[in-house]
Amino acid sequence: MTTDDRTRTRNDRATAAGLIGGAAVCAALAAGTGSSAPVWLAAGMLVSALMFHRRTVKRRPYAYWPAWVTGAVVALLLGWQAEREVFLLVSLPLAGAELLVALVLALLWYRRRNGRGDWIVWLPEEGVLLRREWTRRDAIRWAEDDYRRPCAISLLDEFPAMANEVPQYPDHDRPLYRAPHLDERS
Repeated sequence: MTTDDRTRTRNDRATAAGLIGGAAVCAALAAGTGSSAPVWLAAGMLVSALMFHRRTVKRRPYAYWPAWVTGAVVALLLGWQAEREVFLLVSLPLAGAELLVALVLALLWYRRRNGRGDWIVWLPEEGVLLRREWTRRDAIRWAEDDYRRPCAISLLDEFPAMANEVPQYPDHDRPLYRAPHLDERS
């Protein structure tokens, strides 16, 4: 990750936090005044915060659980301003279902968050990590279709020493693009 990427990530996280804070202020203002305009602003700010947050998160299994939480909160906010019957019959069950899905996804994400359950393609003789994939199917596909040389496919949990190694072929968009070593990056 370059310095520009780190700066952009830090700025996106700060923007997302600011938008969440603004949404909380708008919700408090709506509760105090009874006006519906701040509720619409709060909902828009939450969706915008989610988009900024999404840019800062690595693509990992189940990492989209914050989207379900945001959907539940937006459903509650918008249902809050509707008639009581609409809130009880539509918004509340919808928000409950979204929160349930978010909880399940968050637990699955927590279980897999540090790469547990990932699959590695590696050279056992040399101890070189070639590729790291989320599923066994993806690891086999990459080894058979792209690499086409003898290698091993294992669960990362079986070789915890490789958890912090950088794969030689990390780029999913360019399967055989080889990342420069740390010595070559400076």
